[in-house]
Amino acid sequence: MMHPTILGILAAILSVFVAILVEGASLRSFLHLPAFLLIVGGTLGATTASFSLTQLINAVRDVRESLFDEEPIDIQSIFYKFWEKARKEGLLSLEEDAKKLQNPFLQKGIQLIVDGSDPRTIEEILWESHEEQEKKDQRSAKVFETAAGFSPTIGIIGTVLGLVSVLENLEGGTKALGQGIATAFIATFYGISFANLMLLPLSNQLKSYTKRKSNERQAILRGVLALQAGENRRILAERISPFIER
Repeated sequence: MMHPTILGILAAILSVFVAILVEGASLRSFLHLPAFLLIVGGTLGATTASFSLTQLINAVRDVRESLFDEEPIDIQSIFYKFWEKARKEGLLSLEEDAKKLQNPFLQKGIQLIVDGSDPRTIEEILWESHEEQEKKDQRSAKVFETAAGFSPTIGIIGTVLGLVSVLENLEGGTKALGQGIATAFIATFYGISFANLMLLPLSNQLKSYTKRKSNERQAILRGVLALQAGENRRILAERISPFIER
């Protein structure tokens, strides 16, 4: 099933095309390669100048993960299984289970329990890891948000360049002047469209994804500490449940 963000972006773009056709305008009039190259190249260049290459690569990777990520893990069920096994066989019995976990943060937490780390140390290590990951995730959203800020401005630059070119060649008559001005404004159209129909939705999607991952890690942190403390199943659930999306 296609992700809602992708569906929303496609629906927004389609609505623009429909509006153009309803107005009786020609789609051909809105196809302008130089303006397209200016917006894409200018936005990409300005965004690249604002972040490191690693941050840009991470942003692309993160937006891909946010759009095609699998369903969130069932944290509560996982900790119930750990709780049952630890109650019967002890915390050391969780070592093999920890090695099979696909979630690195959860794996780290269970391994710290198995290693016999004290609760304060576990909380500090996991919390620092959580905060560092959250900063990286928020930075990825900032990349797309920054690009969305550059895109309309570069569109205006393209429009100004187009108008300058038109005003330098006024001998073509009123019709040619009108066509030239219309073409010049295509750059602004592209810049605003890229920002509002693609870049900002992707940034917002990343922010939502970042929040979900943040809650997931906090639930894991509370679950790990409750598991190590030997708290009962009901208390374990109470520790985790505030961070689980319903």
